[in-house]
Amino acid sequence: MGKIRSLPPDVVLKIAAGEVVERPASVAKELMENALDAGSRDIKIDIEAGGRRLIRVTDDGEGMSAEDALLALERHTTSKIASAEDLFAIHTFGFRGEALASIAAVSKMKIITRRKEDLAGFEIQIDGGMVLKSGETGSPIGTNVEVRDLFFNVPARLKFLKSPGTELGHIGEAVARLALANEQTQFQLFHEGRLLAHYPVRAEAAARLAEALGKEAGERMHRFQYHDGDMKISGYAGDPGYDRPNARAIYLFVNRRPVRDRLLYHAVLEAYRTLLPKERNPVVLLFVELPADCVDVNVHPSKGEVKFVEGEKVHRAVITGIRRMIERLPGMPAVEAPLQEVRETASGYARQPWQEAFPLKDPETSPKAWTVNVAERGGRSFLGQIQQTYLLFVSADGITLVDQHAAHERILVEKLEEQFFEKEISRQLLMIPEVLELSLSEAKSAQEHLQDLGKMGFALESAGERTFWIRGVPEVLARREPVKILKEMIHEISSWGKGTELSRSFSSLIHMLACRAAVQASQKIGYEEASSLLSTLESCTSPSRCPHGRPTVIKITVEDLAKMFGRK
Repeated sequence: MGKIRSLPPDVVLKIAAGEVVERPASVAKELMENALDAGSRDIKIDIEAGGRRLIRVTDDGEGMSAEDALLALERHTTSKIASAEDLFAIHTFGFRGEALASIAAVSKMKIITRRKEDLAGFEIQIDGGMVLKSGETGSPIGTNVEVRDLFFNVPARLKFLKSPGTELGHIGEAVARLALANEQTQFQLFHEGRLLAHYPVRAEAAARLAEALGKEAGERMHRFQYHDGDMKISGYAGDPGYDRPNARAIYLFVNRRPVRDRLLYHAVLEAYRTLLPKERNPVVLLFVELPADCVDVNVHPSKGEVKFVEGEKVHRAVITGIRRMIERLPGMPAVEAPLQEVRETASGYARQPWQEAFPLKDPETSPKAWTVNVAERGGRSFLGQIQQTYLLFVSADGITLVDQHAAHERILVEKLEEQFFEKEISRQLLMIPEVLELSLSEAKSAQEHLQDLGKMGFALESAGERTFWIRGVPEVLARREPVKILKEMIHEISSWGKGTELSRSFSSLIHMLACRAAVQASQKIGYEEASSLLSTLESCTSPSRCPHGRPTVIKITVEDLAKMFGRK
């Protein structure tokens, strides 16, 4: 007997399900896309136990006949394509004919559907891919798909699911993405019978920015658009000060289909190059619309990846569209030139880096705001700042250059770590609490980690499904932007795996606090602060490098100077 054999049908279905159904959010996404393809204008999503126990999607679409409903449960059956040529002219979300069969293979499913022309609806009950019962039933027009006990017959998959709150957050994100791109359809998300998110029908996507991404997004995101022949680039992008520590707030759509695409991500980041600090990401809602034969969506079973026929043209168009919008914002220079090179003065010339530390002698042409402060500290003199970023000290031993941000970051990290291990990071209570409004997924992460956030110095109190009162902030952030930094911390915490303890992951949070609280590059400081900064740095346990590994101090000794000038 040979070694090669045909796999049993149930095994084939479970293998296919592994490609399509990664987690409860994958199920919700596939069912919502089916509802949109059916012309739905009202979609309701009911969730229990973060999707493990129940995912129910109810729509008011065109429904299915009894014959079509049964056939839809077979693999590679679909109403959306009929030939190979159709793969290059896809105008629907679904087309592979795998989603329902794959979901049914790893759950207990019930489908109730009815068309407008039918007097009664049709119901099917499936258990692990096997049809148990089917027949007529009472039903409104549309389709109701109920998925219970997801992965009940593949327990190994259950181990990879995170907490119910985290999984619910992913479902909320999937709903928000589709709602942003389909403003003519109403979406309602319920968990355990409570309404979590409501997206009513809107005239345009702009009205949904605040609903899906929070109030700040509605205020700080700006519309952009660009046309190149049959290709249209449009959307909303945040101003350069509105950013995130990761790329989760970059929403990409190709012909209204949510996608993950490296080329588009790169184009978005390139549009903000020189405008955002390193390791920061913009908030962008990008729609790419082009003829169906110019993009291949048949790349992966999840239908989340695409390939463009003219990728370079799309890449260039995205950059152009976003950059033109940014340049129109008040106070923004042309994006083509790095911002640090645009340093115009009242007299109309650009200041050179050396002029930041040593002013011109002519008082009529010197920038009026520039001053040199000198202080003697144990034989060490502070001469000033270079580009308001590097502190310059001289002594009998040579020259010392200090990166003010890196040095202060090192000092704060060691201070915060000491506080953290003693009890918790020192907190300053607010006389008037600030309001924190989050997306659904962010709110669930914050709720699950209130104690962890408290140990990091934030005192939060729930004030609704997506709203919190901030009653206290870390002392080091008292004069910074605590709300913005808290949001970044919640983004970081939401990426933790199930059961992750704060004691194992505190380092990244403390580094984040220190980085945001430290004196920034291009910030003017006086000689007292500069001298104190260097003295405190020298008392640190690891003074030579910042938490990211960059140097804090560069010393040029007299011997080094002699070598540079060719002296023996």
